[in-house]
This record gives sequence, structure tokens and C-alpha cells, in this order.
Amino acid sequence: MRTPTNAFALQSRFLAVISHELRTPLTTIASFTESLDSDDLAPAERKIALSAVRRNTDRMLALVGDLMVVSRLQTGDLAPQPGPVELGTVIAQAADLLASREPYTAATVETADGPPLSGDAPLLRDLFYAVVGTVASGAADRSATVSTAPGPDGWTITVTARQSERLTDESLMAGMLADPEPPHRRRSTALWLLLAEAIAGSHGGSVELTYDPATGGGAQVRLPLTIPTD
Repeated sequence: MRTPTNAFALQSRFLAVISHELRTPLTTIASFTESLDSDDLAPAERKIALSAVRRNTDRMLALVGDLMVVSRLQTGDLAPQPGPVELGTVIAQAADLLASREPYTAATVETADGPPLSGDAPLLRDLFYAVVGTVASGAADRSATVSTAPGPDGWTITVTARQSERLTDESLMAGMLADPEPPHRRRSTALWLLLAEAIAGSHGGSVELTYDPATGGGAQVRLPLTIPTD
């Protein structure tokens, strides 16, 4: 169960992410909408402006949907629906989904045998999609390796990637100030990590950024075998 201190820290980061995430697409939409109001705009320029408005509108819709999930998880309005979860299967699904939606991102999954979790499979898939995407996005080759290790009380999932810099809150937030790269991406790494932390917390687990000089930045997810009850 998440402690009040952790919940407060997550809420503070939630507000910071909202303010940053909303600013870029709203500014872009406002700027191009103003240009579309001009009769002097050439057809080719009008097409570019309309494309930018549509792209940033899609980004806003994805953003609002993710922020709603985070908010509802924090307030308890969205409660995980527990069921038996094979961890390796859920992680593999997340990796496949990431590869299909983020063509420049890939993950290698190495899972160990162990007991199934009692958790919400769709939410856990989103958790691993977000964590692997966060780590891989900063790697030199945009790929990550996922390994799992069972313990007496739960699982530890380690995500690593070869990259030059440590993943920090500051670097994740700084990446939100510009349009996402590659351009088809609609979510920032800061929002990905926030979503992952909210889902892990709803399962009584945690997400922690890690760093190893030999491999670079990464993340470690810890999940209990069952969702703690009040």
C-alpha cells in the first residue's frame, strides 16, 4: 500500500507533468490555428498547419486519457481488477505493443520461472510498456533488456539499456519541453514513468530509476504476489 508521503510526492510530480505536458501541444495548436486564420497562407503551408493541429490534438487526447488513469488510480476511483497473471506473458505483450507503436524502439525479454501474480493484467501491461519505453527511449540503439527474478514475496523486474546518461526526474522533465522524438510519439518519457509509478503503487509495488556505469540508465519494478488490502 502506498504511504501518504509517497502519495504526496506522486501528486506533486503529477501536477508538474500536467503543466509541462499541456503547454507544448496547446502552444503549437494556438500558433498554427492563428496562421490558418490568414488568407495569405499558401496551400502547402495550410496543409502543414492542419497536419500540426491534428497531430497535437491527438497528442492532447492521449495525454488527457493517461492523466485520467493516473488521477483515478491516485484517488482510488480506478481499482485494479485482480486475476492470475503470468508475468512473462504480460511483459512480452507490452514489448510487442511497444515495437508496433514505437517503430524505433525494441526490447529483449528474459523471464524466469516463478509463481503467477494476482494483479490487473491490462494495467500491468501498460506499466511495462511505459517502463520499457522510458528506458529504451534514452538508449543509444533505442533498445532495452527486461529480466525477471522471483522472490518469496513477489517479483523484481529489471530493465536495462546501453546509454550514456543517467535517467533522472530532471532529464525526463527537460525532454517534455520540445516536440517528442520521433515525431509520431504522443507521450513523453516523463508521463510514461508517472503512469508506471501510479500503476505499480496501485498494486502495492514500486518503480525505481537505476544507473550502472557498465550499462547505463535503467529501471527496477517490484511487485508483490498479491495486491495488498486495506
